[in-house]
Amino acid sequence: MNKQILEIINNLKGSLLGIGLNDNTFLDAIEQNNNINTCYLLNNISLTGKKFSITKRGKNKKINIKKIKKYFKKKSLDNIIVNYDTIKQFYRSFIPNSIYLNKDTLYIYGNKNDLENLKQKYQRYTNDIKITKDNDNFIMKINNKNTKNHFFKDTLYKIKDFSSDAANIITDLLIN
Repeated sequence: MNKQILEIINNLKGSLLGIGLNDNTFLDAIEQNNNINTCYLLNNISLTGKKFSITKRGKNKKINIKKIKKYFKKKSLDNIIVNYDTIKQFYRSFIPNSIYLNKDTLYIYGNKNDLENLKQKYQRYTNDIKITKDNDNFIMKINNKNTKNHFFKDTLYKIKDFSSDAANIITDLLIN
């Protein structure tokens, strides 16, 4: 799995936003790739909090992952690479934000257990999704060249997701 991610990093061009890339081999590969113009890395500061540190040219700045749209312009990032385990608790807000920010490709890698739910959420916006599965891991490549999102569409999806999650919690409580 790490070899495939390293190949992806070596083939990237333009700007990059990396979320949860804490492995030194990934960071070295990003540093050696001369085709990446600007690179923003969001690294987890506290394991329990929702504040992340963004590093740009040696300066550290804490940002809230739910409000990432404030820090970048619309369709300003060419590539985004995300570790799903890092954003798992914020995926409701991250999915529309990633569509809003990304203009080329989005890569998500993580554990296979959450793959179907994540794929279903992204198929609302685009059908150009490619999935590579390994033993217990996956890499999802989402092409965002022709995707669009609107405020009302995103709000409707948030309400739908919230109501389905609430229904699941209520049924779990009633069954147990």
